[in-house]
Amino acid sequence: MTSDDAPRGKIYKLPSGTGQVATVMMGQMRLYAKSKLTWIFIFLALLIPILAYGGTAEGILDAFGMPASTSYLLILLPLFLPVIPAMIGGRVISSEFKNRTVYQIFPLPLSRTSFFFGKFLAAFVLSIGIFSLAYGFAIFCGSNLYAPSYPNDALNSFIVTITGVFAFSAMACGLSPYFKRGSAGLIIAIMIFLPMVLSILLEVYVPDKTDLLWNLKVLPPFSGYQALQMIDALVGGFLSSMFDALVGTYDTYKYIVASVLWGALFLGIGLARVKGKEL
Repeated sequence: MTSDDAPRGKIYKLPSGTGQVATVMMGQMRLYAKSKLTWIFIFLALLIPILAYGGTAEGILDAFGMPASTSYLLILLPLFLPVIPAMIGGRVISSEFKNRTVYQIFPLPLSRTSFFFGKFLAAFVLSIGIFSLAYGFAIFCGSNLYAPSYPNDALNSFIVTITGVFAFSAMACGLSPYFKRGSAGLIIAIMIFLPMVLSILLEVYVPDKTDLLWNLKVLPPFSGYQALQMIDALVGGFLSSMFDALVGTYDTYKYIVASVLWGALFLGIGLARVKGKEL
């Protein structure tokens, strides 16, 4: 349509790929804002200052003979690191196919690539927001009530967590179109037990910690344990033996590289599925 034919001289054209991704992302974020699950996760983050300033957290730790610290305010991080991205992103694409809403979207002048990455970015950004909230509360409360966390330790811990969130969000969205009910359950089951199984196998069959196979501990399933250990290096008590088996002594950049490669792999797998879906 030329400027002469268009109403009031306006020229209409399709938005750019970036604009399409942003549109899909914002639409999904509005859906997340209406979801009860989103507010449940936010409430869990809000429990950190409530339990810390209410004295409940310290009482629980004392009962197990563990020192109160920032690490223990985030003690469930290894559990929630795979759970939250999986539950947020695990059904974000599969539900579109199940509810057949995607059959109204794909005929529009919107590329499937923009659709896929818009959905992924929405899940990723929301997950980052929830973990950022939890970290902010834990560091603030821990530094004021127990002992200060060193900025460098807290930053490295947060970076490892965020890269883990990227890997798990990509995995959830990448596998989502392959399952009618989404990929959340499968990811949660595998990612919670995989670190423990791998650690046992490594301890038994690869006793030399300098062996190449020990680098498996930079993979995203171990990110939560490593991030927790990094933040103030005070994870101990009855958990000390478990953490000795589950954490490594690797530089932060190795976790970044491993998580980026992991995420890129699953994003490629998911995009191939979405682009290959028949209407």
